[in-house]
Amino acid sequence: MENVQNNLEKSILATLVYFDIFDYPLTAPEIWKWLYLEEAKNSLPTIGEILQIFEDSDKIKSLVSSRRGFYFLKNREGLVEIRESRYVLAFKKMKRAKRIANFLKFIPGIEMVALCNSLAWANAREESDIDFFIVTAPNKIWTARFWSAGFLKIFGLRPSKKNNKDKICLSFFTDEDSLNLEPLAISKADIYLIYWITQLHPLFDRGGVYDKFWQANAWIKKFLPNIFSRGVDEKENTVFSAGTATAGLLEKFFRWFQIKMMPKNLREMANCDSRVIITDKILKFHANDRREEYKKRWEEKIAKLFSPKADPSLAENS
Repeated sequence: MENVQNNLEKSILATLVYFDIFDYPLTAPEIWKWLYLEEAKNSLPTIGEILQIFEDSDKIKSLVSSRRGFYFLKNREGLVEIRESRYVLAFKKMKRAKRIANFLKFIPGIEMVALCNSLAWANAREESDIDFFIVTAPNKIWTARFWSAGFLKIFGLRPSKKNNKDKICLSFFTDEDSLNLEPLAISKADIYLIYWITQLHPLFDRGGVYDKFWQANAWIKKFLPNIFSRGVDEKENTVFSAGTATAGLLEKFFRWFQIKMMPKNLREMANCDSRVIITDKILKFHANDRREEYKKRWEEKIAKLFSPKADPSLAENS
């Protein structure tokens, strides 16, 4: 029984530490939902058992505090106000994202538009842009990117070096044949990718693509066994047709044109690892991919908190 409690303590702390990296305290139901388990068992902890750990565990009491229903690492009380203020800000940004997604859904080949990164879980900053993850029909990925990027460019909605605030970032496309993102993981437990998948906020879905995406990434339940998919803001049941031979020729032209116009650094980084991927199935332009950094910070912080001489002050400046 003691072993079970120790494992649950570590899972709770591992979960809180991850979200602490992003200044995000959690409620008890959120801890349960996003509970990270290295090896999921048949008997999973309930919310009640998690709350009991907060009551009984001296280890947890020494390292975790709570305020207004939120739990966070010691000496991080200010995260409650940060989360609440970012939620209000995120609400405004989401309204803008939905309006733009309502235009993008008419672009040939686009099957799903989803918010990703910090805005998807209402943790946006004032100066941040709006990141979209887009799923396309097979053999339509270059066409979809060409028209969506062109549309945003015309209306001044693309990020620039001088201004990112509320601009739309189109840095990740995949088609329906490549919905499983596990091959993109940087390691067995790519903690950022795992949580990233669970936090996608689908704004538009045609033909049940989001359900297919969720099924294709069921592997994340090995780490987050309590996770469940979220609803889609807008659904459409019609399925996009692959099109004619002319459409195929246009797809090849759009591919040639966009690669030609692509920044040199992206072309040089392409397909060397999972940061930048340029294929006819996946377009991922994350030159500044920080997954390794987040994973290292997460693992080092957990190790410090579970060392024999763990100091509650370690919770500061995560």
